[in-house]
This record gives sequence, structure tokens and C-alpha cells, in this order.
Amino acid sequence: MTPAEQSPGAGTDVKCPICGDTFNCTLSASCWCSRKVVPEEVRYHLASRYDTCVCNSCLDRLIRKSNTGQNLDL
Repeated sequence: MTPAEQSPGAGTDVKCPICGDTFNCTLSASCWCSRKVVPEEVRYHLASRYDTCVCNSCLDRLIRKSNTGQNLDL
């Protein structure tokens, strides 16, 4: 499901394009991801590769890699 197909605030199960795990996304300011500090480098990396959100584990991994100067490719 692409963000354009999802209504903001309506929780939807999404399949992570990186690891394949299913997670819930609300595509809103109340979503679990809105509480994370995501570096601009990670935002760009995700936006340039995927049409959907990624799961909590993959997002955390990307944030850690960015914060330690590692390559973001998983």
C-alpha cells in the first residue's frame, strides 16, 4: 500500500519493504514513528528507495547506522 492509498489516521497493516515484517502504520502525527528522531540522511535514503514506511526494527537500524557514520544499505 502506498501512502496515497492510505487514509491518514487510519491504522493499516503494512509489509516492511526491507525485511518483510508486517507492522501497523497510521500515516499520521500519532504514529509510532513520529516519536523517533530520524536523521535527514535516513529520510532521504528511505524516500529514494521505498514507496511505503519501514518497520520499527529497520528504522532503528538505519538510525543507528547513520548516527555512527556507517553505510545505510542493509
